[in-house]
Amino acid sequence: MSGVKQDFAALTTLRAVGALCVVQYHAWLFVYPAWPESWVFHGIELWPDYFFALSGFILMHVYGNTLFSRQDSLYNYFVHRVARIYPLHLFVLIVLIGFEALRWTLSHWYPDPNGYFFSGNTSPKYIITNLLLVQAWGIQHTNSWNVPAWSVSAEFACYLTFPLLVRYSLITRKATAIALVLLAVAGLTWIQLTRHTFNVTYDLGAPRAFFSFSLGCVLYRYRESLLQLLSFIPPLLLQSLVVAGVATAFIVNAMPLLYIPLWILLIASFTYEHTPLARALSWGPLVQLGEMSYSLYMVHAIILWPLLQAKTIAPNLLQAFISWPPVLILITILSATIALSTLTYRYVENPGRAFIRNKFDRKIQRH
Repeated sequence: MSGVKQDFAALTTLRAVGALCVVQYHAWLFVYPAWPESWVFHGIELWPDYFFALSGFILMHVYGNTLFSRQDSLYNYFVHRVARIYPLHLFVLIVLIGFEALRWTLSHWYPDPNGYFFSGNTSPKYIITNLLLVQAWGIQHTNSWNVPAWSVSAEFACYLTFPLLVRYSLITRKATAIALVLLAVAGLTWIQLTRHTFNVTYDLGAPRAFFSFSLGCVLYRYRESLLQLLSFIPPLLLQSLVVAGVATAFIVNAMPLLYIPLWILLIASFTYEHTPLARALSWGPLVQLGEMSYSLYMVHAIILWPLLQAKTIAPNLLQAFISWPPVLILITILSATIALSTLTYRYVENPGRAFIRNKFDRKIQRH
């Protein structure tokens, strides 16, 4: 796969946009009502569906023709997928367990008004589900530990099903591709009608992810046909219209189901890489931020943990912080998240990925 282009630069930058939007949404949950609700567009918590669709698109791009090309290809695929997500997930989980242990230790000198430790969403039983990456498979009754990691668990389920889609040509055959699309549309519509939201995580996270993921897979196979159908719209105008559509959906608080076609069009349109807008999003520092998007998404819980504790342990300290202007609060939280992500990307995510690949990748071991 060394000769295969791994990513589309503009789409990588958009991963950073999505991750930072999720950070902003979770930050608002901690500081509301001091941080006005008007500062948050509720649709920004729906960016994970973009991640799922993009993941399906990229996996088809990278592995669609090679997953079963060699005897060890499938094995190496799983090694690479685990290497991609597990080291940072494990690191953040250990840090949060350490925080809870610290809170329990300090309670011996400074009584905690909550009065409970390692219970509820920090129960030891949820350490097991998080270690196994099954916390979004409908076996828990709450989000647990690193809450954003529900999407990692959901995407892990997609990684497990992807080889079946390729092995049985469910994407490349038109009839089965249509069936997958109909299944995804029906499933997403069912979530919308029964839950009135797409913000389902620990209970329906895995199905939600698979539906968007499968749409991304099908999009890769039929992207040229879709773009040909839209060829009457110049590429730059198409990209601008889709971006405007996403922004409008945020502003008017559109029905969550409507975001799915927007994410699909966003991915498809920005495979046009030579427009001024795509080139702007392909600027090196922005792409680097996009490469760090997984760290941004995963470690912001570490940044927000002190705010969560301050609500009960040091409310005066929290009140002093949330009395700042909302823009300053946002800049502080985002800056701290980016700074920590830079460290975890450099010293945890990348080294962890390289270690697992070097240790377990059979092709590397034979050289």
